[in-house]
Amino acid sequence: MKNFLKSFQKLNLLALLALLGAASSCSDDDNGFPSGPVNGKTVISSTTSDTIVQLKVNNGIVPVYLSIPKNCNKKNYPAVVVMHGSDGMWTNHDSSKGIMSGQFNEWRKLFDENCIVGAFVDSYSGRGVSTRTGKWTTAPDNFKISSQFIRPRDANAALAMLKNLTFTDGSPVVRPKDIGLLGFSDGASAVAATLYNTDTTPKGWEWTQSFEGKKYDTSSGVMPPEPKPSIGFAGGVFYYGGSGGYNYWGASPCGDNALDGNIFQPYAPMLYQVPTEGYLSENTLCMVDILKQRGLPVELNLYKGVGHGFDFDDNDQSSIARAKALNWFNELLYMDE
Repeated sequence: MKNFLKSFQKLNLLALLALLGAASSCSDDDNGFPSGPVNGKTVISSTTSDTIVQLKVNNGIVPVYLSIPKNCNKKNYPAVVVMHGSDGMWTNHDSSKGIMSGQFNEWRKLFDENCIVGAFVDSYSGRGVSTRTGKWTTAPDNFKISSQFIRPRDANAALAMLKNLTFTDGSPVVRPKDIGLLGFSDGASAVAATLYNTDTTPKGWEWTQSFEGKKYDTSSGVMPPEPKPSIGFAGGVFYYGGSGGYNYWGASPCGDNALDGNIFQPYAPMLYQVPTEGYLSENTLCMVDILKQRGLPVELNLYKGVGHGFDFDDNDQSSIARAKALNWFNELLYMDE
């Protein structure tokens, strides 16, 4: 694991937590995951380890790897929901073993060191997908894992689960207003879509997407976004994702009429982590410019000399970016309280 700034390291640790009662009994399903809460209240003790819980989303099952910080001596915690990229989040794409890939294990350790509950959301395996390749990149098959209108539902389900996570004495594990969102590549696009402010949707807006010159609408599987939660995410960190959304948000962010024709607006602050050599960087930089012109709370960090997926790499840019993300979460989620 990379070395990080000492200021992000915490000294006190709390024992890992485990699910109790019927909601935590372990049994295997077709994906090899232990059973967990199904969108209800989950009660945990302060004695055991990380666990995988399963959430119902659109009549499907979405596994969430739940990590609890150790020895932090806190009454309750901030939390971050993590959205994986196109390659999924499991080692060797094997969801049955419940072992996250190196990138996400490193983030889990960072959360642990900084007293953050992590909720790593697997949008693929429960839907019969291992990687976003082949048919999963084009319509209508990719609607099943759409980062614009399906994966945000996964993120919001994880948000609701964290809000309902309690200790055996009934006290909340997570502070409901201090939950952030983090995503990579396709998961970053899902972060943006999750934070979309549905209150700003123009009257009569038609939700469509375009693939290879063909337009798809709600009659062919495109879905409108969920209404934003009454208490939503505090904000999100966006790593090297695309912002075009297959015209889901209207005009291309780099088009001449983008300021008037693109409707995307987040309801919470966003930190964009963008590599100068990334193949998805151009339309995201255009989007950031639009959001800044609208006076919305977005920040941009540019990383020179690296490309798409640089968080996987053991280099200075990756370490700096992680430190900046944690610092941003520190202020956003009041991590020192």
